[in-house]
Amino acid sequence: PQQRFMLELAWEALTDAGVPPMSLGGSDAGVYVAANSNDYGRRLLEDIQNTGAYAVNGTTFYGIANRVSYFLDLRGPSMAVDTACAGSLTALHLASQGLRSGETPIAIVGGLNIMATPALNVALDAAGAMSPDGRSKAFDKDADGYGRGEGAGVVVLKRLADARRDGDPVLAVILGSVVSQDGRSDGMMAPNAEAQEHMLRQVYGRVGISPATVDYVEAHGTGT
Repeated sequence: PQQRFMLELAWEALTDAGVPPMSLGGSDAGVYVAANSNDYGRRLLEDIQNTGAYAVNGTTFYGIANRVSYFLDLRGPSMAVDTACAGSLTALHLASQGLRSGETPIAIVGGLNIMATPALNVALDAAGAMSPDGRSKAFDKDADGYGRGEGAGVVVLKRLADARRDGDPVLAVILGSVVSQDGRSDGMMAPNAEAQEHMLRQVYGRVGISPATVDYVEAHGTGT
């Protein structure tokens, strides 16, 4: 199911960007996808009697990106990344690096999550991560865990000069990005404020903009 979602949304994103999807065939266009939940794949592989050849490429994370590259005949980077809840932004970071280095001229970037079984919910609840009412309450004194959700999204990236040259609609410009880890904290799923402050200082300094000029911040659903 995740491969079908990514195929459909990649097609929609490209057409919305004014790029005929099949026109990219044979090019170095890249696909960067984030995923970290393979509920359906586990179900299929555990049903041994009914598991067949399609389970080889149909249940993996790499298949989500590779399916798009295969269908559109793309020759550039094609990968799935898993950095938990930061996966989509990590994919965006890697795609931006690929564009800036010239490794790829255009990048399809996406992330998705489908909950096909209750198993992971049960495990997360046992770990104390799930809110009893299934809702995230970011930055709230009543925060008591988070609520999982399903969804998918895809964007198409180009170098700004290339997008302007091609007359593409430009919705936003990525000035910079950084990927980091919190290191040791109160727990593997708990944030480290000092480490995250270090990351923010890094990216603002690298891009050369003042935090005071930022007037809107979008945060992780759990507020961490």
